[in-house]
Formats: sequence, structure tokens, C-alpha cells
Amino acid sequence: MSSRNNPNRIKSHRSYTVIEISEVLGVHPKTVRNWIRTGLPIADEKRPLLIDGADLKIFLKLKRKTYMHKCEPHEMYCFKCKQPQLPDAESLRFIAKPAGMAVMTGYCCECGCRANKYVSWRDVDNISQKLGRKLPKAEKHLNL
Repeated sequence: MSSRNNPNRIKSHRSYTVIEISEVLGVHPKTVRNWIRTGLPIADEKRPLLIDGADLKIFLKLKRKTYMHKCEPHEMYCFKCKQPQLPDAESLRFIAKPAGMAVMTGYCCECGCRANKYVSWRDVDNISQKLGRKLPKAEKHLNL
């Protein structure tokens, strides 16, 4: 998860001002005020506005869930088509990452838009079988 809007950067037993939240999460203060307008609870109407850390963590986790899209292991979410799509098997590449993960990159079969997805390295062979062909695997990058 990126550091932007990461609920793990918030301490549950602490109260935050709008400015403190914007600095911790790396967002503009207007963004935090918009969150308040859309349902982020505040302690009271007095200035400065105080937001409980536990409430903020819950709000960010629920907000993140609204943006997540469920795909099958062999599908990738296409932001142009706005739905899960099969990738073009010819364009598909896997790049190994730490902890047994891989980045699956490729192009949407419908519109040709580029898409990325994290998958478990164990699933790479199953994905290739679902797509009906042997998929190329990129070598691990070496940092010298």
C-alpha cells in the first residue's frame, strides 16, 4: 500500500487537526475537509477541528474498499473499460517481487489499455493455464 492515505500512518489513540492529517498522509488540507463533508466524524464544531485517530483509520479503510475491484486471478482491472478484463496473453509479463509476489503487467484484450496487478508467484502457472498458453516470466532485477 502506498503511503498516501495509508491508515497505518495514523495513531488510533490520538486526535489530529486537519493540518496534521494533511501532513501525515501527504494530502491537501482541502481533501481532509472534503472527507469531513462526506462523513469523517469530528469531535465537535469548535476550532481547530479535531478528528479521532481511530475514526480516521476506519474512514480511510472503508474509503479504500469502495475503490477495490474483485478480479479473478487471471483477470486484470481495466480502468478504461471500468471492469475486470482478460489480458492479452502476448503482452503479459511477470516481474518477481519480494515475499513471493510478482507484478503482472499487460494490455487489455478489449481496448489495449495497460494494466498492472500484484499476484502470488505461486499463481503464475495457474494463470498461464487459464489463458491457454505458456507465459514469459521476466528475470529478477539485479541491484549492483
